[in-house]
Amino acid sequence: MLGQSAYTISQFAKISKTSAWFNRQKFMKSSQLAKTQKPFTKLKGRIEIDETFIKEIHKGNFKNPDYPRKKWIEENAKDLNCCIEMAIDENKNIYAQTTNTKRLTKKWVQENLTSKLIEEKSIIVCDMQILYDKVAKQTKCTLKKFKSTENKELNYKNLSNISKIQSSLKEFITHYHGIGFTNIQNYLNRLGAKLR
Repeated sequence: MLGQSAYTISQFAKISKTSAWFNRQKFMKSSQLAKTQKPFTKLKGRIEIDETFIKEIHKGNFKNPDYPRKKWIEENAKDLNCCIEMAIDENKNIYAQTTNTKRLTKKWVQENLTSKLIEEKSIIVCDMQILYDKVAKQTKCTLKKFKSTENKELNYKNLSNISKIQSSLKEFITHYHGIGFTNIQNYLNRLGAKLR
């Protein structure tokens, strides 16, 4: 859980590498870990929102014709990027969710970035992603957009909190050399608990 490989954990705990890997997966999905999570709080006030991408690993999944990610993956691909939507409000409440797609899609935005997540009459601060116009409209929020190409310093100043969270995600995930589709959300939940 501290970013160590299954091999390192197996040596430390004096168990097999396979046992170390399976135990880590069980822990990530356990109800005990879920109890350590901070209760869900609606994002409100000034909300920074942005998507980022992480390396997703696929080993042997192409043999299964029912594999849920198959339609997004080229036949000879060994890995690809998966889109992660992230947001943080002025009270440091964090939202991190995998979209399970290579890019942010209209359907996912309409189903997930709603008034159940974002309190009405908040201020959404984002880059020039056009789908955030829909988010502002369906949550009745004010939208402030910044072009990252025009003034990088100004853009970073306005999106500094979300940039730090994205950096933490990439640093956290780096230890695992990419992660599988079925475990992405568990890792995101673990990161959220760590940042809080």
